[in-house]
Amino acid sequence: MKNKELPPLVRVALYIRVSGEEQKIKGLSLEAQQERLEAYAREKGWIVTGVYIDAAKTARKNMHKRAEFQKMIESVKRDEVDLLLFCRLDRWFRSVADYYKVMEILQAHGCDWKTIDEEYDTTSANGRLYINVKLSIAQNEADICGERIDVVFDSKIAHGTVVSGSCPFGYRVNEEKRLKVVPEEAVIVQDAFSFFESKVSQLATVKHIRETYGVNWCTATFRRMLSETLYTGIYDRGGRYNENFCPAIISKEQFDRVQVLLKRNARSAPSGRVYIFTSILKCAECNHNMVGRIAYNGSELYYYRCNQHFQRGRCSHKSEAREDVIEKWLFDNLESELNRVRLEWEVKAAEKKKAALRTDKATLKRKLTKLKELYVNELIDIDEYKKDYEIYTAALRQLPEPVAEAPPDFEAVEKLLQSDFKNIYESLTREEKRTLWRSAISEIRIDSENNITGISFG
Repeated sequence: MKNKELPPLVRVALYIRVSGEEQKIKGLSLEAQQERLEAYAREKGWIVTGVYIDAAKTARKNMHKRAEFQKMIESVKRDEVDLLLFCRLDRWFRSVADYYKVMEILQAHGCDWKTIDEEYDTTSANGRLYINVKLSIAQNEADICGERIDVVFDSKIAHGTVVSGSCPFGYRVNEEKRLKVVPEEAVIVQDAFSFFESKVSQLATVKHIRETYGVNWCTATFRRMLSETLYTGIYDRGGRYNENFCPAIISKEQFDRVQVLLKRNARSAPSGRVYIFTSILKCAECNHNMVGRIAYNGSELYYYRCNQHFQRGRCSHKSEAREDVIEKWLFDNLESELNRVRLEWEVKAAEKKKAALRTDKATLKRKLTKLKELYVNELIDIDEYKKDYEIYTAALRQLPEPVAEAPPDFEAVEKLLQSDFKNIYESLTREEKRTLWRSAISEIRIDSENNITGISFG
């Protein structure tokens, strides 16, 4: 899209949508889209104010039923966004009518949109016509494909056959494409439901299953299992229903009791929760990402912990690091850490350069020694000896300097240190803070005593 003049600090909202099948396709997965969009925004120096993801949502679905899309539009209405960024136009719409409804909102609030894979121009008649044609084609394709898929899916579900190769723990897909019970896994599922019903603790149940059976589930996986209707033999998804879809592992009565307990004890974090150091804070003990959580002590306190310890028992790192402590350490030590890392790299680079030079010299000297041995043993004559001697000694004198290894990218953190970011930091949103740190730092390592052991830049 041909954009208007944007402010120096461009606030960007990223929108990502994939259907169930598209998640399997390279380049269209949630992760692939998000990585590309974040990289594009980072390259432009834009601030990402929100990432809105509609997973397993078809473009045929009414835009009002896409929850994340609606959240993004609400942020536009609050004048919190300057630019909507997505990969392709069909990630956004496959409906001409929906497109123009949203365009009215964007124009009213001075918000633009842009795709990173396609170029569009809304300022000319031909440009607008091109968009209409693209959307009309996409809408028609989606309608035809959707009708075909609906017929196939309805038939499969009615006959008890699976629509994909995946299935819940406790089942396998047999030769007839039906779900069959795996007895040894079914026992674990039954125990998990019963244990949770008695203890009403997901974490305790996950720990019990790990210690009893050696099966490692994270709490998110286990919670999904507790809500899986297939364990009762019932298929109930996307408006399709078959009460005899597969053999039951859990009784309907026990399943219903567990759902009541889940609702009563739900303590899920509000949607849109932003953890500033997600993906860059690493456990120094096992090198896995630290995961954020929130505690309440009159106010919200953000912590990070190693889930390899808390959920899988595979790491000794059991302490939790406070977010504000990490922030303070960065404010106090970022410049000195940059100087340390830079000096460390320069020393190592110099040593590598010297080592490479020594290796080249040693190689030529070995050739001279070998040449002398050949002459002494009368395997070559004096003329040949002199000729090769001159070649090797000339090579020694003209030995080029080894090519230096490219240094890490310190530019982003240098710009950050040169700015007044410490004074404006508190005025930033949590999403802006996260973007700021990600622009300069690729990794922060923290040990089991909550000491920061090192930083990687670039």
